[in-house]
Amino acid sequence: MAKFNAAKITSKMSKLAGNRYFVAIRDGMAVIIPVAIVGSFFTIISQFPIDSWKKFITPYLPALQVPVTFSIGMMALYSCYAMAAALAEHYQLDRNSSATVATMAFFILAVSPGTLTAKAAKLSGMLAGTVLPSTNFGAQGLFTAMLVSMISVEIIRWFKEKNLVIKMPDGVPPAVSNSFVSLVPASVIIVLAWVIKEVLHFDLNAGLLALLSPLSNFGKDNFISSIIPPFFNSLFWLFGIHGAITSTPIYPYWYKNLDANMAAIAHGVSAANAPRFMTEQFFQWFVYIGGSGTILGLCILLAFLSKSSFGKTLGKAVIIPSIFNINEPIIFGLPIVLNPYFAIPFIVTPMVNGALTYFAMVLHFVSRPIALVPWTLPGPIGAYMATGFDWRAAILSIINIIISVVIYYPFFKVWDKKQLEKEMRDKENNTVTTESNKNSNVETVSLNENGRALVEHTSVREYVKKSMDSVFNTLSKFKKLEKMNV
Repeated sequence: MAKFNAAKITSKMSKLAGNRYFVAIRDGMAVIIPVAIVGSFFTIISQFPIDSWKKFITPYLPALQVPVTFSIGMMALYSCYAMAAALAEHYQLDRNSSATVATMAFFILAVSPGTLTAKAAKLSGMLAGTVLPSTNFGAQGLFTAMLVSMISVEIIRWFKEKNLVIKMPDGVPPAVSNSFVSLVPASVIIVLAWVIKEVLHFDLNAGLLALLSPLSNFGKDNFISSIIPPFFNSLFWLFGIHGAITSTPIYPYWYKNLDANMAAIAHGVSAANAPRFMTEQFFQWFVYIGGSGTILGLCILLAFLSKSSFGKTLGKAVIIPSIFNINEPIIFGLPIVLNPYFAIPFIVTPMVNGALTYFAMVLHFVSRPIALVPWTLPGPIGAYMATGFDWRAAILSIINIIISVVIYYPFFKVWDKKQLEKEMRDKENNTVTTESNKNSNVETVSLNENGRALVEHTSVREYVKKSMDSVFNTLSKFKKLEKMNV
């Protein structure tokens, strides 16, 4: 039977997590968080649980949708630029020119311009001319943004390494020089994108969605979607790898669901009747409370029920960060990584909470997530805001925290007992060592050249040796005096 090699598995998972493409995609996706949160607040405004306010705000819903459209609705566009810039920085290429070329390639491949006739423009109240359908600017186009940004930067890197670029004299400003370096590869990228779209008539965005359609199962409102992502998230964390990497391929589907909910809200649908619930916010506020593994439950146990000194000290140190969903201190401080005591609850707890939340939303016990809110909010508050101020969501978040405490408790008790026994043994060993040192040490007092007393601590063996040497030295002096007849 093959032996379990944790080091080998950790090494392979670390390489995966550190892959330059995964890192660039992760960092690029992070760029959209501020604009998405700000845009979401315009959706939240319409959901204040006051009837008079809802009546007042209803006529303004189309206007409130504008910031949402240009935040969540444009996420693929922003992400394409940011992901290309992140990968270009990894290769020490010019960020701006690389990202701009990648974004243009994305436009060509993902967007099909149309023409708005004068008659249609009059009916819609818009100006006649060329229009750009925005469907693929949002979550629908995220996969294309990922692929195009990575390939574009790789082509630029290849041309630069082969020295197939236009180099300007030293006196030319860096911004201009970098633009000319990208000129030849940019031409190749843009022509290639044009050939794919207009000559071959291949819809890259539709092709990617079809190819990756199996992943869409984890973006649907089904039971599997509520337990499988938390399982892999926790599994990666147990080997010291950031679990968020496992969700990267699913983000486009989660954001698409959130976009659908926001669109429904803009048309007067309540959060309770929003069409989808399998979004990132589903996991953020009801599953990963305190961080991956619903780790807040363990932090509470450490802070308030631990009998070991290490547990108490660690609990006080990690509970505040965990309340605000920062889990690295407990993950690496306890640690959770490769810890046999907590591996089971760390995997099971978020899966249980995911299942409970799934049934709560399927049965409409709580409203669906309709907005992005800052991830550093305490769980119940974040759940309350993300569901359009549904107090039941806050209660469900609290229930999930309690469940996490219950699941972690027996494993925590075993760990704490072992830790306490270890501390007692260490204390006894230290006591014995201290007593032994006390019994084997003596103080010696001597005078220095200035006549001041010096107190020295020395072992019995050293003291006896020095004393015997002094005796022998004294005897030898007496013998010398006898020979001199003094």
